[in-house]
Amino acid sequence: MNLFKISLTWQMVLGTVLGILTGLFFGEYCSVFSPWADAYVMILKVTTIPYLFCAIIHGIGQLYTSQALQILKKGLFFITLAWVINIGMIYCGVFLFTYKASSTMANYISASPTPINFAELLIPDNVFYALSNNIIPAIVVFCLVLGISLMHIRDKMPLMHLLTVLVDSLTKITGWISRITPFGTFIIIANQVGTIQLSTVKQVSTYILVYVLVICILVFWIFPRIISSLTNIKAFRWVKDLFPILLLGYTTNVIIVCLPFIIELIKREIQRFLPTEERVESQIQGTVSIVFNLPLGSLFISLFVFFVAIFYGNPLQLTGQIQLFITAFLTSLGSVGLGAWINSLNFILETLGLPLEAVNIYLTTLPFVSGFQSMISVMEISSLSLLITLSCHKLLVPKISRILRKSLFTITPVFLLVIALKAYNPLPKIQNCALSIYDIQLPSSPSVGSPGLKTDHEDPLMRILHTKTLRVGYSANIVPFCFINHYGQLSGFDLAFAEQLAADLGCQLLLVPMDYGRIVQQLSNNEFDIAMSAVSVTEDRLAQIYFSKPYLEETIVFVGKEKERKRLSTADFIISNPEIKIAALKGSSYERLAKSLFTDNTVVSLDSYDVFPDSGANVLLWSETQAISWIVLHPGYTLIYPCPAIGIDTLAYAIPQNANLFLNYLNLWLELKKNDGFTDHQYDLWILGKTETATPVESRWSILKNILQW
Repeated sequence: MNLFKISLTWQMVLGTVLGILTGLFFGEYCSVFSPWADAYVMILKVTTIPYLFCAIIHGIGQLYTSQALQILKKGLFFITLAWVINIGMIYCGVFLFTYKASSTMANYISASPTPINFAELLIPDNVFYALSNNIIPAIVVFCLVLGISLMHIRDKMPLMHLLTVLVDSLTKITGWISRITPFGTFIIIANQVGTIQLSTVKQVSTYILVYVLVICILVFWIFPRIISSLTNIKAFRWVKDLFPILLLGYTTNVIIVCLPFIIELIKREIQRFLPTEERVESQIQGTVSIVFNLPLGSLFISLFVFFVAIFYGNPLQLTGQIQLFITAFLTSLGSVGLGAWINSLNFILETLGLPLEAVNIYLTTLPFVSGFQSMISVMEISSLSLLITLSCHKLLVPKISRILRKSLFTITPVFLLVIALKAYNPLPKIQNCALSIYDIQLPSSPSVGSPGLKTDHEDPLMRILHTKTLRVGYSANIVPFCFINHYGQLSGFDLAFAEQLAADLGCQLLLVPMDYGRIVQQLSNNEFDIAMSAVSVTEDRLAQIYFSKPYLEETIVFVGKEKERKRLSTADFIISNPEIKIAALKGSSYERLAKSLFTDNTVVSLDSYDVFPDSGANVLLWSETQAISWIVLHPGYTLIYPCPAIGIDTLAYAIPQNANLFLNYLNLWLELKKNDGFTDHQYDLWILGKTETATPVESRWSILKNILQW
């Protein structure tokens, strides 16, 4: 029972150490802690939004106008200083990145970008909707406006008293919750250490190491030194007093949970100077509420974006870097938690033209970096709030000689460390080692044959069962549906379905070359039984052949040079400029669509998509999934989503007309494949590019299994 007499700091340290040891010992068995870890984080969030709402209104509303102006005036300098330091350290991290010249995108996602509407994000047209949907920036704006209005209301004490009681109650609840924090820390750490696959972090190890180094320098060196330079508080004591709150932020990743403890800590520090001052408490709460909602720790998502740009072989230029920081600042306003971070990252990636698949990489790094991002937020909120409050009461000791001396002593070791690391170069080089869909080797390859002979009045299904051969029309240039991989094998989404269909019918698979311009004729002439290579459903084809139920719907997009992305994103602009040439595959539905939409533009017919770069065309009209996989092997080209949207391409399997038995079988078979998980597995592998699904998952190393052999 002496455990409960240990300070919260050491209880959390003990929980962390025991969690690490438990994860290493039991390994993947620690997955039993996962639901408990989720439940613990949910408990922590019980008071987050209510506390945020009440604390901002109460903290600002109880201020006098003179106090608010003083906070704004004094705070502007310190907040700007923090941003400058953060951006400077981000560039130090980027400077440490080492990478190989050629980096290839290995996998991808097929998803149309969903731009963030800043008006909806920041303007609280319905605050109750914002509260129920956790739209934090809108909630913050509403609370700020309401708090500012209360500053000018004389008879506000009844409301202030109510808000004081609510804040105290929520703080009390948070204090109760904090008692289980050591146990929650143990559960979270044990689950993370025990279940994380070490192989998943190899590709991003450089980013993780640099990120942790940058954050640790800021948390344990730079900001404590700033405090000691401007106050009489020693750097070591400031870190020591903040350590329980830093550890709470690290383990929970919920900054709002830390706010009551930050406020209490600053109150204790201020009482050393103003033991009888009462109005300062309201000023502290207002200052913390304002600083909390600024992009501080969340700004370090920019370091990940720099890494991603290098990872995909497209380092950011100066304009892109400026755009990155502006976008990160706006999207991180009032952001709390993982959901807000991912929303911010999605918008930044889309704005900069980087692959949205990078979100998956970001999620891989979170177990290692999210706690440190929370720590820097806690340190900067605490330090800035303390400095602003002391400055408002003229309690700082800004001696120029002292500041210069300590600044030099602070900056010099950091500078020497960065230079030494760059010169010695101990960090792994950034490279994308993940397999692409081109690198998946299949156990065997199907046979390729010649067209069959025409037969009359026989359903293809009966002929297939009689001959024990399924003849499938294919085109070998339709990535990721049917293509030749790096081993010279035919592979892809549709080919996987063709092989499975043949296996379920008890037949051998015979592939027959297919021409998109002659699909109807080839099916009518019995050259093959079914066409399975991303065949688009069109009105013309519907009148002459049968189609199965659609298995995929794709957005129709453009492919063009990265530098022309914005210029060619509007269909009206292309129509009004006849000199712009549109490319499309010869005989495909995209060729007919291009000719019907862009009547005054030249449509370049391609025999193969690979000749597009040398065709003289400005853009290529294609489907999203196929375009993304083509870009994998053609750096410098990007997806361009037309505005307004051109339409949706519906894909289905084509069979001869009047093949009623085969059509009925095919539709029911597709439904069965969907129900047994085959469709989802193939979609993840070929469409989403999750090549890890094609390889067995490594057993997680643990002392229990690998040393004790239990």
